[in-house]
Amino acid sequence: MPVETSWSGSTAILTLSSPPVNTGDATLRRDLRDALLSAAAVADLSGVVIESSGRHFYAGSDISELDRPIEEPQLTGVIAVIEAMPVPVIASINGLALGGGLELALGCDARIGDTSAVVGFPEVTLGMIPGAGGTVRAGRLIGPAAAIDLVASARRVDAGEAKELGILDQVVEPGMLRDAATECASTMGVKRRIRDLPVPEFDPVALDGVAQRAAGRARPNVLEAIAMVCRGLTLGMDEALAEERAIFNRLRHSREAANLRYLFFAKRTAARDLRTLESGRKIDRVAVAGAGTMGAAVARLFDAYGFSVTVFDLDESALGRVAARSTIVTTNQLGDLADSDLVIDAIFEDMRVKRQFFTDLEPLVSDEAIFASNTSYLDLDQIASVLKRPERFAGFHFFNPAERNPLVEVVRAESSSDGTLRTLGALALKLGKTVIPARVGDGFVANRVYADYRCQVEFLMEDGASPEEIDAAMRDLGLPIGPFAVGDMSGLDIAWARRKRLAATRDPRQRYVTVPDTLCELGRFGKKTGAGWYRYTDGAARGTPDPQVATIIDAARAEKGITPRAITARDIQFRVLGSMLCAAAVLLRAGVAARASDIDVALTEGFGFPRWLGGPIRYLSSFNEEEIVRILKAVFESDPMVFAIAEPALLGDVPEDIRIALDAVRTPDP
Repeated sequence: MPVETSWSGSTAILTLSSPPVNTGDATLRRDLRDALLSAAAVADLSGVVIESSGRHFYAGSDISELDRPIEEPQLTGVIAVIEAMPVPVIASINGLALGGGLELALGCDARIGDTSAVVGFPEVTLGMIPGAGGTVRAGRLIGPAAAIDLVASARRVDAGEAKELGILDQVVEPGMLRDAATECASTMGVKRRIRDLPVPEFDPVALDGVAQRAAGRARPNVLEAIAMVCRGLTLGMDEALAEERAIFNRLRHSREAANLRYLFFAKRTAARDLRTLESGRKIDRVAVAGAGTMGAAVARLFDAYGFSVTVFDLDESALGRVAARSTIVTTNQLGDLADSDLVIDAIFEDMRVKRQFFTDLEPLVSDEAIFASNTSYLDLDQIASVLKRPERFAGFHFFNPAERNPLVEVVRAESSSDGTLRTLGALALKLGKTVIPARVGDGFVANRVYADYRCQVEFLMEDGASPEEIDAAMRDLGLPIGPFAVGDMSGLDIAWARRKRLAATRDPRQRYVTVPDTLCELGRFGKKTGAGWYRYTDGAARGTPDPQVATIIDAARAEKGITPRAITARDIQFRVLGSMLCAAAVLLRAGVAARASDIDVALTEGFGFPRWLGGPIRYLSSFNEEEIVRILKAVFESDPMVFAIAEPALLGDVPEDIRIALDAVRTPDP
């Protein structure tokens, strides 16, 4: 049973038991309502405790319900029953009480948590606002400024802070939770509903300042959540609750909310592939080979999560920079990695160097140690071929900056065992990352799509758009930073090295833009050298357009006989999106990506594609066929070699592989 009733004297204890995390689905809500009504009918009832038998009190509402009519009783109805109970109802909170879980707790007369308790309102990350009294009750309980912070930020609050804010009335050690909640329920005597509390005093001018600061560049639903906290203080309780529910229902039917729910489940599905493989080994000691920017960042990430970390490099100055900022052990002796459970290669992108490293390493470590490479583009199968036990090896691809970028690709080489992949997948999740599976291919998933994205923006530049116009168009679409500014931030020499590596096999019929090479030949590698596509003066975070770049672009156009033309921001966006779609279809056909939704996850998590659009494939799936054909035709014409998959668009057809990708992520209009 999802809810079991037991008794401590005249106090009813209602225990939620809906594994794994007590998701608030219709069955749990119905059983909880019925248990409350049954308890209310007991003559000598003195109080009620709502607790959990699992690790979490009530982790949140059933998100899958939001795509269809919500079954009765809805959470608002269950909370109404709690408020109508003749005796105090105490929320006994362990683990997560998020979204609907926190709203359920706020409907109770008091809230007692143990030290594991975590509360928060994640609804804005799904394109909505709290819909069962969260904005209204939080504003009245903890004051509008704190409530605005909670609903606008969607952050999780631990037990200590929740007590300071006034969300929790008491915090106890885990073994004491039931006794503390039962005592509270049996001795409180009278109800203490939040709806009966006086509206906290506030300065309207000061509150407006708080709201404006929280709004920032927030999405419209966040603005509505902030406004609802404020309005909840001026309306009657029932009117405020009804208005909040109406906004919630309107927003949950929006395309933006549907896209965000799509990504929520897409991330779960991607991670599930790695969870369901055979059990992996426990990892405690991690070694990172390479003390450069990426290696140091990966090492700091593992160190921050409590792993024992050693960094190996032959460059003493690089090791010194790592050692100066952390407790990480550094070494220039390969033998010091002998007791590692996991060794991650983050050394220079050179096949010969990487193969030699693993050749030298393998005899020194145990047979159970896992080997991984953070390479962005090199062939993992070629690296694995030097190993006597290649099944222990796979790709473990972090994205820059590794400490903040949430995406990790776990890449199956031909010889990788399920246990190796399971181990790396579990590690990525433990590090708080969003993980997707991939197979070997140039750039794997995310970088392969980004390579075609970058290729297309260079074509657009050559055709007539300036770097700043292209960057502005992509920011208008919702990306936080444009592609040329991203290149400067990452370093133009990285892509230059890849182009030089592929030069010998490049088809001479393929369109090739020489401007990036010219910039690199001039030492313009981006922000780190003070100049790239833009110029950076006095350590400025943002670059400014540079006349020298415009001159280089003009010369390259003239050499090819290209007459520059004006290109609208929308056409820039369409050609970029179409290029990403073509790359995605190629990856799916080759089996490098497992699902179209994995590609959307990769681009939203790793490259800042706007989540509210759902990812490039999901976004384009909302276009009609005529629009798709027009976009693909323009992409194909930009380079028939690079975008050969789009050729059927010339005849008015959507290519089959692209149609399959679009259909895989398309759902009916909300």
